[in-house]
Amino acid sequence: MRHDIGEPLSTERSAWRVLVTGATGFVGRHVVQALVEQGAQVRAVAHRNGHEPVVAVEGIEVCYADVTEPGSWQAALEGVDAVIHLVAIIRERGDLTFDKVNHQGTAYVVAAARQAGVRCFVHLSAIGSKDDPKFPYLQSKARGEQAVIQSGIPCTLIRGSILFGQGDEFINTLAGVVRVSPLVPVAGDGKTRFQPMHVQDMARCLVRALELDDLRGQTIEIGGPAYLTYEQIMGVIARTYGGWRRSVHVPMPVMRRLVWVMEKTMPHPPATTHQLSMLAFDNIAQLDTVERVFGFTPRPLEGNIDYVHGVSFWDAVRIVIGFMPRRIRDH
Repeated sequence: MRHDIGEPLSTERSAWRVLVTGATGFVGRHVVQALVEQGAQVRAVAHRNGHEPVVAVEGIEVCYADVTEPGSWQAALEGVDAVIHLVAIIRERGDLTFDKVNHQGTAYVVAAARQAGVRCFVHLSAIGSKDDPKFPYLQSKARGEQAVIQSGIPCTLIRGSILFGQGDEFINTLAGVVRVSPLVPVAGDGKTRFQPMHVQDMARCLVRALELDDLRGQTIEIGGPAYLTYEQIMGVIARTYGGWRRSVHVPMPVMRRLVWVMEKTMPHPPATTHQLSMLAFDNIAQLDTVERVFGFTPRPLEGNIDYVHGVSFWDAVRIVIGFMPRRIRDH
């Protein structure tokens, strides 16, 4: 899993000890790898009771902390110069609500970082974040952003569009649907636009943000090199499989009811009502932001999702009936 890491960190920044929260997750694994390849001193935070393996990268420190336990961060942050904060959930499970993890958890981490004298805090958020109770996920992300800003630590907030790459949940879920059915259900008109970005490109931006002092206090929205509708994304997946699929448009009220039933009956439904609600608006940023701010062109979705061939027929069946295999699930 080697990255095209771009410009190396300066001598000063490479001497920093960088704490990565969510280091065992989908984005975190790539951020840790990119930092190590640039010579940074990395401390990776893992969850002691987590199912994901501790990052297997030579030369890093591993520590344990939990965003729901504010007292667990003092030791993790000792001697740390910078934090890249990645912990977030896109589905609520039991008492792990959006607010508890994405808002309160972020507030705990940034408060501990302030006490520890951290000099730079890079926070991964989401395009569309807003303090609106109609959208609990986006509201939790907006409140997490405010906690970071109000801490007074020099910070950079990066809002991303959907991410793809080996082990992603979004593309693999859609691939499961495409794999088992010649008819692909599309909620509403299917015209909501996304800006898929490769996870390694996101990792590169997050690491680069440590170096760019002029980004302190800024919120940057980034995505991939093209806008794609939901239907166009399905088309890319179908072409990757070497075929085509017919879209079947399902009226939004009907889809909401279907998804509600799935949430009540499946352990890991392929869609949630929160996700469905966010189809009401585009998930996009300016197309040139990554090149203009971070100095490189991100890779497109088309031609970079061959990993969907790893979704077997039975994997696809499990995805569709709500039992997504852990190996292809975002962490």
